[in-house]
Amino acid sequence: MVTPEIPLDKMPDRPTSTGSMAPRSFVLFALIGCADTVEPTLPHIDADKAPPPPVELATDLCDDSTYAGMTWQTASSPHFVLNYLPNTVAQYHRSAIISRLESAYADIRDKLGISVQPTLTVNLSPNRTAAAAYGFGFGRGWPGYDSYDVIYTGAPDSYEVVRYGNLIAQLLNYYFDSSNRTRVAFLTTGVGEWLDQSKRNLHDAYAQQLLAGVENRVHVAEFEAKDVTGRNTGRAGSFVQFLVERYGVDMFADIYRATAVSWNGSCWSSATYGCISTPEALTAMFDGVLTAKVGESWSTVQPLWQAEVQDALARAPVGMAPTAMTEIANVVRTMDIAVTTGDPILYRSTLEGFYCDYGGESLRRTVSDRAVAAYGSVTSKVLAVYETGVKNFTTAQALVQRTDDRGVSIFATLYFEHFPVGWRVTWGPDWF
Repeated sequence: MVTPEIPLDKMPDRPTSTGSMAPRSFVLFALIGCADTVEPTLPHIDADKAPPPPVELATDLCDDSTYAGMTWQTASSPHFVLNYLPNTVAQYHRSAIISRLESAYADIRDKLGISVQPTLTVNLSPNRTAAAAYGFGFGRGWPGYDSYDVIYTGAPDSYEVVRYGNLIAQLLNYYFDSSNRTRVAFLTTGVGEWLDQSKRNLHDAYAQQLLAGVENRVHVAEFEAKDVTGRNTGRAGSFVQFLVERYGVDMFADIYRATAVSWNGSCWSSATYGCISTPEALTAMFDGVLTAKVGESWSTVQPLWQAEVQDALARAPVGMAPTAMTEIANVVRTMDIAVTTGDPILYRSTLEGFYCDYGGESLRRTVSDRAVAAYGSVTSKVLAVYETGVKNFTTAQALVQRTDDRGVSIFATLYFEHFPVGWRVTWGPDWF
C-alpha cells in the first residue's frame, strides 16, 4: 500500500543559483519518517454484542484564518531569521524554536564538516490556508537560497517539533562541497533523515514503513524507481545509518562527496557513472563508489545492510499504543453510525480540516454526502493499524473490513493523522 499523495502545493519552482529552473523532483519536501510503537490490543467489534456508542468527535472544519492584512514579524539569531505572523503559536514559541534550530545547525555542520555559516530564513505559517494566501509552501526548502517554508502549530508530535533538522540538513547540503552542490537524491534524502534530530534508529523506522506497506517490502535492501528521486525516505535513512555505522562519519562524508551529480538537461548525471535515472544506475554508482572508497563492492555491502534491516523487521512491534488504537476505532465506529443513519454532518466529523488548501470544506461535504448515501447499514471491523511516521503530525493506516446489511464485505485502507483535535481520516476509498 502506498499513501496517495494529496497535492502539497501549487507554487512554481524557484530558480537555482545559476538562474535556470530546477526540476520539480529536486524541490525539497519534509517527508515522513517513522516512530516506535508498542504491541496493540485490536479493538475489534464483537458481532455478538452491541458495540459501545462512539465518543463524540469535534468537527474540524476548514475554517482556518488566512491572517489577511497582517504584518509578518521577525526574530533573529546568529544563523536564523524567523518570519511569523502576530498572535500565532510561532510567536510565543520563537525562543524555543531558535534554540532547537541553532542546536541542529551546529550538529549538522559538525557531522558534515561544513565550514561556512550561512544565515537561513525560516517562514513559519500557522496553517496551510494562511501559507497559501501569502505564497509560502508547506515544508519546502530552496538550496542556495537559504530559505525554507514550514507549517508551525507547536503540537508535540508535529514535524517541526520532532524532525526540525531535516530541512536544515537539506539546505546545508548545498555547502557540503563547493565544487559540486548536488549529490544523488537517495543519499540526500537519507542524510536529511539521519540529521533530522529525532534520534531515531533508522533501521527500526524503515522496518515500520515496510510493515505498513508504505515502502515496498520486495525491495528490502535494493533499489526501485522511487529511490532514484529519493522518495523512499525510510530506505534512504536506513542506508545512510548503515554507512555511517560501518565506516564512520568521516568516511561517509567521502562516500557522499563521490556521489555528486549535476543536471544535464535530461537527467541527474555523474561525471564518472553517467545518468543516474534507473535503479540499476544507482546500484552501479554505489558499487563503484564503495569499491573505490572502502574496498568493498556492492555484492559485499548489500547483504550486510539487508541483515540490519531484517533484524529490525524481526524486532519491530506491530500496531500502535492502545490509546491510539481505541481512538482510531472510535472514528471508524462513528463513520459506521453516520453511514447507517444517513448523517453527513456526523460523517464530516471523522474527516480532517487541516489540508483545506486541497478541496476546502466543499470537498469534505461532498465526500460526506456521497458516503452516507452509498451503503445503507454498515458495520466495520478494524483488522490492523500501523503507525507510518510523521507527515505534519503522527500518521497511521488502518485496514478495515466494512460489511453491509446483506453481509457483503469490502476491505479498505483508511489513512489517519493525529491532529490537535484528535485522530481524523485524511484519505480513504470514500474520497474517490
